[in-house]
Amino acid sequence: MNTTTINKWLVGLATVVHLLPHPFGVSPVGAVALYAGAYGGKWSSWLVPLVPLTIAALLTGFYDPVVMAFVFAGFALSTLAGRWFLGRRRNLSRYGFAVATGASIFFLISNFAIWWVGYYPPTAAGLIQCYVNGLPYLGQAALADAAYCFVLFGLHAVIERRRAAPVPA
Repeated sequence: MNTTTINKWLVGLATVVHLLPHPFGVSPVGAVALYAGAYGGKWSSWLVPLVPLTIAALLTGFYDPVVMAFVFAGFALSTLAGRWFLGRRRNLSRYGFAVATGASIFFLISNFAIWWVGYYPPTAAGLIQCYVNGLPYLGQAALADAAYCFVLFGLHAVIERRRAAPVPA
């Protein structure tokens, strides 16, 4: 499949699954960002995780521009993590580093946004409390990213093997 087709499928999949009821922090968007970084085009891969988030924000009515800007930045950087760790070589440790890096970057950036907009006191203690309270979601997001990456990269490998298999005469 070409990059454009992959990106369209990823956007569609992530949008539908992200709109379905799910526990907070358990979404395919992080894994889609990693996958798009690994297999997507240089410019289009950055948009792949942002389109489902925009659609979901508009359909659900949750759109705080400051928080969404930070969320977009977090997933854009997750795409970069996919490119760094999974763009050329892939093995189990690289998948682990990509998932851990993507989830950690998103955690740091999105929780900072929550603190910044005033959900916590504008102090160092408030920022620390924000990060401490977000730790359970970091674990959930990392597990979700790992599970969705397993599916996305696994399906990609199956499709590539089937395509490369010789056709019986």
